[in-house]
Amino acid sequence: MIKKTIFFIFIVFAFFWAASSSSQPLHSGDGWRLVRSVQLGNTGKYIHMVLIDLKRDTDIAVYGAALKKICRSEPDFCRVRFWNEERYVPKSISFTRDQFKTMRAEYTFNRAGDIQEMRYSCTILPDKGRCFSN
Repeated sequence: MIKKTIFFIFIVFAFFWAASSSSQPLHSGDGWRLVRSVQLGNTGKYIHMVLIDLKRDTDIAVYGAALKKICRSEPDFCRVRFWNEERYVPKSISFTRDQFKTMRAEYTFNRAGDIQEMRYSCTILPDKGRCFSN
C-alpha cells in the first residue's frame, strides 16, 4: 500500500511539474494572436508569426497593437509577419508561395542595421511606398 501511495504521489508530482514548466502563454490582443515565434538559427532573435482576425485585417490599428505588445521586450531586433488564415501561418522561417500570397503584413526592426519598416499587402494598404504585391 505504501509503494502504491508513493508511486501515486510521484505521478502527480511529475504531472504538475511538467504542466508548470511548459512555455509561457503566447501574446494576444483584440483582433490578433501570436501563433508561434521561430528562432533565426541560434541568434536568440525571432520571427513572430501572428494571426489577424479576418474581419479586422484591414484595420491598421490591430497591427500596431500587436507590434507594441510583441516588440516591447525586444529593444534591438523585432520581426513580425501577419496572416489572416491560420492554415497559412508557416512553421518555419521560410514559407511557400501560397503562404507568401496570403501574408498580410511584415514588420522589421533592426537597430544595428538602422532598419525600421512596416509593409502591408497592397490589398490592405494600396500605398505603393508601404505595400508589397503578392
